Amino acid sequence: MDDKQKSLAPVPGTDPLRLENGEDNLLIRISGLSDANRRLRRKLFDLYTVFEISRHLSSMLDLDSLIDAILLTCIGQMSVEGAVIFITDRESKYLGRSYSRGLPPELFKTIKIDYNSGLVESLISSGKPMNLEELEARLGDADEFLKLVKAHNIKLAVPMLMKNRLLGILFLQSKISQADFYENDLEFLLLLMNQLSVALENARLYERERRANEALFQTQKLLVETEKMAALGKLSASIAHEVNNPLGIISNYLQILSIRKVPDDVYTNYIGILKEEVFRIAGIVQQMLDFYRPQQEKLNVVDIKQVLSESIGLLANQLAGARIEVTLSVDKSLPKLMGSAGKLKQVFLNLIMNAKDFMPDGGQIDIVVAEKNGNVEISVSDTGPGIPEDMLMRVFEPFFTTKKKDGTGLGLSVCYGIIQWHGGEITAFNNERGGATFNVSLPINREND
Repeated sequence: MDDKQKSLAPVPGTDPLRLENGEDNLLIRISGLSDANRRLRRKLFDLYTVFEISRHLSSMLDLDSLIDAILLTCIGQMSVEGAVIFITDRESKYLGRSYSRGLPPELFKTIKIDYNSGLVESLISSGKPMNLEELEARLGDADEFLKLVKAHNIKLAVPMLMKNRLLGILFLQSKISQADFYENDLEFLLLLMNQLSVALENARLYERERRANEALFQTQKLLVETEKMAALGKLSASIAHEVNNPLGIISNYLQILSIRKVPDDVYTNYIGILKEEVFRIAGIVQQMLDFYRPQQEKLNVVDIKQVLSESIGLLANQLAGARIEVTLSVDKSLPKLMGSAGKLKQVFLNLIMNAKDFMPDGGQIDIVVAEKNGNVEISVSDTGPGIPEDMLMRVFEPFFTTKKKDGTGLGLSVCYGIIQWHGGEITAFNNERGGATFNVSLPINREND
């Protein structure tokens, strides 16, 4: 007996039949492991596919585009002829929005699926895809909707669930190969729908937010237009009030001059009054133009210290007569800036005169100038009564004034317009001494625009 025959010979003391059965069991176990390995590989492939699909579709926020992509994905992955999806509408009791691919869109436009229908209850309770035979077994072959889908070769219904809440139902036609939907297909669809439900919910949330933002934008636009009309009405009334007073005076004096003769000195006096009132009207109009359409000038180098010194000098006599002391403190290293010296002088003259008018019994005005964060900061503070808190937010409004007389309410408005033209800011607040402080901030570096 050669070596090969020896290796094939039964081992002494063993049963040949038992050895043969052991080999069969081993082959069965190997075959079972191979099937499990094949199923595992298929599941890993499905998971990877679902991950790639959901990663791509989760970035789509337009609802219509997302649903169309879902339909195309399911048709391609399942190799079916067509699909239709019904989306829930929270504002009603129906699934009334339908989208289809491979099926006539008008076929389902008028179809609505009741939330309380047997179809919806069956899919929610099952929580997984159901074929037409399973649905007929639960609902009966007399169900009208089932008759419709059966007539159009629909074979499978897949719920789109998110935390047991139905977002939609996907219906698939038969496969192009006419093969059945296998267990692997159903598992893949269930996994895919779970992921796509998240993408669908995100898209719906985005759509609701977009619609809310659009509604908010329209409301804001309407409010702005309403505010504009209200401001225009208020402005018109204010202008009419301010102009009406001098016009009334002019009318009265012209009427007197037209009905009787007056002495030359009286006539001269009347003509002087008429000129003053005409100039007053012209001044109001010019102030309005300066505020709403400031005259454009070329920017020049401005020495703020010089502008303030000249402004104080021009008012020196009036301030002395009103027993008001003015102090000016300027940083030695204060840089010059680009602007209009004339316009800025108009601002500071107005601020100083305003402070003087509110201190009839005398007082003090402190002007401090310093560089801060690339700006020149000028504060004008007085020791007067200050500004009522409820009026602080309105002091720069046209025609708003806290003066009891001789105030048009345009001075600070013009100042505001000039400072804005310089690219700066002007604010008002009450200081610790009880008086008012106006703070002007002007940029040092500014392009000539």
